Amino acid sequence: MNIEIISLDESHIPKVKNLIAGYLNSSSNGVGESEPSPEHLEQCEQILNRFINDGSSNCFLAKQDHEYIGFIILSWSFSISKGYPVLRIEALYSSSKHRKKGVGRKLMEHAIDLAISNKATRVQLETDDDNAPARTLYKQLGFKLIQGKGVYMSFL
Repeated sequence: MNIEIISLDESHIPKVKNLIAGYLNSSSNGVGESEPSPEHLEQCEQILNRFINDGSSNCFLAKQDHEYIGFIILSWSFSISKGYPVLRIEALYSSSKHRKKGVGRKLMEHAIDLAISNKATRVQLETDDDNAPARTLYKQLGFKLIQGKGVYMSFL
């Protein structure tokens, strides 16, 4: 499978809003995806426009031939204890018909290469406890589950 990884820009929005809809409609194990309504697709387009205008993160798309089949969203922070950047994976998604075909792996490898080229001290991510396929991929790529690191959030 020949997969190209490209950076999201405004010209991609009409072509990738279905991917965002798929991500928002899927459970962690890929069950329950449904066909998005026109209203939902419009919301996804608005999300992508806000994302591009925000500039705090990067989105890379997986493209095969003329079809967009997945994405990864990355953001940078800094480890004060190590003195180097940290690359954070905010979201990873491949369309349901392209799962188990190396799309997620290719996107993750792109992120790891980006982290290495920017001298990052680590790449970190979170995933749901029941997302076995993702956890398997992360383990295969050398990620380790850090025990005792709970996630705290404050929703504003």
